[in-house]
Amino acid sequence: MGDAKLLFFAPQDGTGRLVFGDTGGGEVIPDAPLAIDADLPGLDYGGPLVLRFGTGLSMDVDLPGLDGTVVLEWDANVSRGGVRAELQSVWQEAAPAAAGASLPWRESAPLRVAAQARWQEATPLATATATRWQEGERQRTAVAVHWQDAQQLGGGVVLAWKEAQHQCTAVAVRWQDGQGLRAAVAAHWQQMRPRRAAVLTHWQEAQPLRAAVGEHWRDGQRLSLGLRSHWQDGMRPPPGMYVPSQPPKRPPCYDPATLGRLVFNELATGDGRLVFVCERAGPPPHPADIVVPARRSYVVINSIEIRRADDLSGPPLPSESFSMQLNRQSWTWTFSATFHASARDAVTPPMGQAVEIEVRVNGQPFRLQIERAPRSRRLPEHVVTTSGRGKAAVLDPQRGLVMNFGSALDRTAHQLMSEVLTVNGVGFGWSVDFGLQDWLVPGGVWMHQGSMVSALADIAGSVGGYLQPHDTDSVMRVLPLWPMEWWRWQQELVPQIELPEGFSEIDETEVLDLPEYNRIFVHGAAGGVFADLTRPGTAGDVLKQPMVVHPLITTIEAAKARARAELSESGLMLRHKMTLPVLPATGVIKPGTVLRYWDDVSVQRLGIVDSTDITHAFPVLTQSLEVLSHA
Repeated sequence: MGDAKLLFFAPQDGTGRLVFGDTGGGEVIPDAPLAIDADLPGLDYGGPLVLRFGTGLSMDVDLPGLDGTVVLEWDANVSRGGVRAELQSVWQEAAPAAAGASLPWRESAPLRVAAQARWQEATPLATATATRWQEGERQRTAVAVHWQDAQQLGGGVVLAWKEAQHQCTAVAVRWQDGQGLRAAVAAHWQQMRPRRAAVLTHWQEAQPLRAAVGEHWRDGQRLSLGLRSHWQDGMRPPPGMYVPSQPPKRPPCYDPATLGRLVFNELATGDGRLVFVCERAGPPPHPADIVVPARRSYVVINSIEIRRADDLSGPPLPSESFSMQLNRQSWTWTFSATFHASARDAVTPPMGQAVEIEVRVNGQPFRLQIERAPRSRRLPEHVVTTSGRGKAAVLDPQRGLVMNFGSALDRTAHQLMSEVLTVNGVGFGWSVDFGLQDWLVPGGVWMHQGSMVSALADIAGSVGGYLQPHDTDSVMRVLPLWPMEWWRWQQELVPQIELPEGFSEIDETEVLDLPEYNRIFVHGAAGGVFADLTRPGTAGDVLKQPMVVHPLITTIEAAKARARAELSESGLMLRHKMTLPVLPATGVIKPGTVLRYWDDVSVQRLGIVDSTDITHAFPVLTQSLEVLSHA
């Protein structure tokens, strides 16, 4: 044991306890080892024996007869000068120990065994197989001739590459200078001689004409109409009470006096289900003029027969395919057809003319005109592909004839159309089937430049109408775009054709979400009227713009007709594209037909046919329709 000093700092407290070490006063205890070897026999001490140390401690205590608890307390608030004790030997640095266990890691002694010969240097062996790599001797055989210089051979085959001899045969005449031939067929390409005919006056210098139509630009006469009171000065309303009209209310489904009564009718399905109907839900829908019954199958014998109009009693022309289209925006049919080469002379139009034909679609006749017939070839046979327009194409010549139309006298709209279909005041076989409400047009109000059909379309379009040709006759029909406002369809519109559910194949449904217009301004320019029209039963708060202006709107009836057409194209509209057969009961369903049908979600709707497309590829014949309806 080394020298050590016992340090006593705390004052004596009367208990007899020995205090060794730091009492917490901040004194520094020197670094010195301390060992206590005490023998206290018969110690009768009631309090604890406290030993405080700040260095390494080794205790060997024998306390016979001591009845107590030995507690070792660790004071962390002491100097960390280093702890050295045998108890810490578990963390001391281990001393290297040499034992037999280290033998597996020593360097092994080299061993020489027979297996070591596997890696020794091989002894070269000379055997007969070494001749495989020796230099081969040159051999001269007949096969070496393959690489020797070839000898020139002269034979008949050399003639294939020699210069060919000129031969003069009859076939060489194909490339010689052609001799001039004078024949009737050559006249097709010769310079045409001037011809003087009435038809040539179209291109001659026009002569000045003086007519009474010049009064269109004279000073207008003042007209006083009651409609202008909309803009008059305000005044106090007269005594009385105004009650606005209310739309009729739909009656209740059941009468309260008979509430709870079960109503059964002939709508029973036969499978045990109870069918309840509302007998006061309003009047039933109007029956259609043509009703296609619901059947499991429909048998149709499709046929397309095409003949020249000047030979209707002859056999039909050999056609392979046919299609024609018409919509409410056009005024005549357009078509294309493919014929066998044997019909080329019959369907090829002469120079500057058209070939009129009659096409029977499942027996329904249509008059058309072939205007173009370009030649084409399709193996293994030749075909002739033609195209053209309907019979009404004569009203719009392709050469762009521009004419002036107008009237110096008061005329109705129907009379104006009839005058358009004249030449120098004389008709040439065409007439008008006027399907609109007629109105009066003052003289000098309307003037138009263009073709006959453009003049007819301008008159019809002024009040929301359109043109549609007759199937076979020289008649132009004038029809309204919307026969009735769409909000009155369910109660008042009578369908022309009704189709059963599942009869037509709905190819596409397009939703047209337009503002629900309920007010519009219609103006007739200088000689017309001005109208502010509102849909009945509405506030008139959704105005359709721009204002409609046309000089032919000269009466309030014409203004209402135009407003009806404009406001009908509003709200949530649906465009259904459907494909269906051409039945004998319906025939070709043309644009403008009021159709009752079932859509793709099994909802029955009323709509107006907007376009029709007929397609025939033997033996299939279908008609594709586009129908406009309101949701």
